[in-house]
Parts: sequence; structure tokens; C-alpha cells
Amino acid sequence: MAVFPPHVIQTTDGPTGFDIELWEAIGRDLGLEWNYRQMEFTRLMDAVRQGSIDLAVAGISLTYRREVEMDFSVPYMDAGLKILSHRDSSTTVGRLATAIGTKSVLLPLATCIGFIALCSLFFYLAERGGPVVDRRIFPGILQASWCALATATTVGYGDVVPRTWMGRFLCFVVMLIGIALFGIAIAELSAGLTIEHLESSISSLDELSGRSVATVAGTTSEDLARRHTRDVRTTRGVEEAWHLLVSREVDAILFDAAPLMHYAQQNPEEDVVLAGWAIESEQYAFAFPEGSQLRERVNRALLGLIESGRYDTIYARWFGAPQ
Repeated sequence: MAVFPPHVIQTTDGPTGFDIELWEAIGRDLGLEWNYRQMEFTRLMDAVRQGSIDLAVAGISLTYRREVEMDFSVPYMDAGLKILSHRDSSTTVGRLATAIGTKSVLLPLATCIGFIALCSLFFYLAERGGPVVDRRIFPGILQASWCALATATTVGYGDVVPRTWMGRFLCFVVMLIGIALFGIAIAELSAGLTIEHLESSISSLDELSGRSVATVAGTTSEDLARRHTRDVRTTRGVEEAWHLLVSREVDAILFDAAPLMHYAQQNPEEDVVLAGWAIESEQYAFAFPEGSQLRERVNRALLGLIESGRYDTIYARWFGAPQ
């Protein structure tokens, strides 16, 4: 096992946690005897590959690369990666200005502006020289832009009404596309300006660029972190990463959501924020050496726990009632 709260927690009375309870229920059903060996996560994975242990328990993400090197049980939990960072200490206006400058907000804004600009050009070509659009490029293009914007937002034309059949056909197209496009843009903008984003100094992978990030060595989060920033601090466990964050030696932690949430809840005095969305979905499973004869027996017992409802009982003790 590797310490991975709340899945694996080492106490003075021995290991506990969701994964430990789940394994012990399986072990009792199979009539097995076992002993625990605590390791750092990288050593744990090496031990599985080498076959020096029979089973690894540590909220281990099931990936293609690992499946090539070892065997896995059926998944027992859906999970995901999240970012834990310091709370943004700037003013609300400052946080709003920062949020507006992010990709999640700029992209829908740019899409709408590009759509209006393109429609404006078509309106100008169709209506120039008429009563509402001057033949000259200026102010004609501005008058056409007003017509396109009024049509797309369906706020009414006022004194700007297309006269030609081509102009009115363009209005028809702009209305149909504009309603859908602006609806999507508003949804994207709302998502990009959520409270979590405004309160967190780092709330997306794009914002990791140029920041220092801590994560646990040998995990899927390390691979992801290295794809988004050069300053990655790898640790032996999530507790060490947590200490780096609260001491402000790093700007954020990128890791599995459950342990990050556990540490944040256990330390409410620390001014940290967990990003609102799971970055990448993953599945946890028990890991075995390749060709393990224990795997099939564990799978059957695990499925039996799930179908009987005993899994839900264990889950509820650690995470609340299953959704």
C-alpha cells in the first residue's frame, strides 16, 4: 500500500481508509490471510512489476501503459484529477479582470465577435448604397455591423431594416445561427466566470503554464503536469505535496481529487481552493503482478460486494451516500 487519504491512511492502530476496508472485506470473503507493506508510490508500482508483492492498494489509476506492465481488477471507483491552489488574494475586480483574460472566457467572446464581423461584411455587400447602409466603406461597414448585431441578438432593428432580398435572407440565417451561437457563448462565459474560478488563483490546466506545481512521482498527474509546465516538483506522497503548497514553495498541486479534498477539509485554516471541475476522469483498481492467479478471485469477490450493496455501505462511511 501507499498512503493516499482517504483511500489509504496510516494510523497508530494500523492502516485504514476506503481502499483498506474494501480490500479487507474481499480478503475475508475469500478466506485469505495478508500483511501490509507501506511503500512510496513509485516503489509500490515497481514491486507490482517485479512480482515481489501480491496486490497493490493505493487508489491506483487504471491506464493503458500500466495495463501493459501489470494486471488490474475491475474498476471499483470513478475518480479524476483536480488542482488545489492558494485562494486569490486580489480584489474582486482584479479577479474578474484576470478571469476575463483566460482562454475559457476569451474563446466564446472571440467567436461571437468573429461571427458578427463576418455577417457585417455580408450585410455591407448586400445593402450598400441603400437607405440604411452607406456605399462608402466607412460609415457603411459600421451601419452593417449594427444591423448584424441587432439581428443576432434579436433586440430589434429600430430604424435599421434590410431592404434587399439578399439582406433579408442574411437576416434569416443570422437569426437562426445567432440564437444558438449566443446561447452557447453565454453558457461558456458563465462557466468561465464561476465563483470557483474567481476565487482560485489557478483553476485550469492552461493556467499552470509558468507556475510551480507539486505532484506525486510516478502518477498519471505527473505526466499531465509535465505537459503543461516545466516547473514540476515531484514528491513521495500527497502529504509532502500538501506541505509544499501551504508553505508556498509551489503555486498548486495537481493530483487526484479525493486526497486533495481530504486535506483541504481537514485543514480549513489554510487559505486554499479546490478547482471546481475534474480535469481528467480516471478509474481506480487494485493492481496485481502480470499473470496473477489472485486477480480472478478478487474480481469475483469485488463484484459480489457491489451487487450485494455492501460496497455502498463501505463507500458511504468515507464519502457519503453514492450518487
